[in-house]
Amino acid sequence: MKQKRRLTEKERNEKLKRIIRTSIPLKNDVFMIFARSKKFCQEFLRVILQDKKLVVIENRIQKVLPSIANKNVVLDMLCKLSDEKIVNVEIQLVEEKYHAKRIFTYASKIRTYELEKGAKYKDARDIIIIYLTLEDIFKKGSTVYEVNMDIVSDQGIKVNKWEAGLKVYYVNTKGLTNKNINEYLKLLTDKTTFSNKYKVTNKIKTDLYQRGGVLMSKEMMEVLDDVRLEGVEKGMQQGLHQGMVNVLVRQFKDKKISAKEGAEYLNVTVNEFLKLVN
Repeated sequence: MKQKRRLTEKERNEKLKRIIRTSIPLKNDVFMIFARSKKFCQEFLRVILQDKKLVVIENRIQKVLPSIANKNVVLDMLCKLSDEKIVNVEIQLVEEKYHAKRIFTYASKIRTYELEKGAKYKDARDIIIIYLTLEDIFKKGSTVYEVNMDIVSDQGIKVNKWEAGLKVYYVNTKGLTNKNINEYLKLLTDKTTFSNKYKVTNKIKTDLYQRGGVLMSKEMMEVLDDVRLEGVEKGMQQGLHQGMVNVLVRQFKDKKISAKEGAEYLNVTVNEFLKLVN
């Protein structure tokens, strides 16, 4: 296979700016720039979850949850909150028929990934999934739909809530029932709308659209360059990643590399590498 010519820095920067000019903030490539900021993630989640005191202590973008034997999962935005809850934001701009199965799979992968070996299930962190779409997939005019899971007897009597430590919210940009969320999401779907009410989002958006990305940091440019602009399909990325994981795990088990070296190769923590090994 003929190797694709690597873009020069000037070509890369022009391509980045072109993508930004022609994409709304919710488009995956551009959203990564916003979600790279912990302050943005916090502002975003405070609005969507309607919790002004919510604090984000850790954020990841395009987080790969690898699996030795099963399908990998790539999370758009993964955050850990100060109360230990895990929040996954999935943005789906095109219609997804099997969204419920996707959400349940992602939640299961997150639970498996974050639960330490030997830990008790009572210590498992609560997980919140926000499934964000442009269209109202349920067509009832609401901005937010919450999934409630109940235990019901064979007589049709509601016995209790099913406490699985999982909350799921469907959020869309077309619903009209939540003024604050509607107002905020307009910032992420309309390139010409700005609001000082949401200072972090507004600043990043101003830098990107009104100043042509000039103030975008080198780190942010590298995020787009490395993850998207080389034209590698996500599935291929996962395949290459999985192949590397398999090799490193085997080398670790054969005592050819240390856990620290394996973690450095994969750009993960030592604990995350040992989870892969186990």
